[in-house]
Amino acid sequence: MTKTQKLRDKQIRQALTTACENIKHSYPGFAYLTHTIDFKNETKSLKVKCYFEDDMAYHESETHFTQIIDIITAALGKINLPIAAKQIVFLVD
Repeated sequence: MTKTQKLRDKQIRQALTTACENIKHSYPGFAYLTHTIDFKNETKSLKVKCYFEDDMAYHESETHFTQIIDIITAALGKINLPIAAKQIVFLVD
């Protein structure tokens, strides 16, 4: 990983950490999120997985997935990394 890629990775992790904390605060039962990315093609390769504590928390938050996507999109937008809604998935841990 190059120095530039390391700096970019740090930006992405910080943005997603901020988004995760905001989501946890707003949506009980949200556990954490993870991401994968290929720095050669950031925009198309970025995938974010959002995990809920259990099925009940997942189902209670289903109607709010759009708002959660908006939080993630806004956080990544601040570092000029657009993400499509289809690149964000919701799962139960």
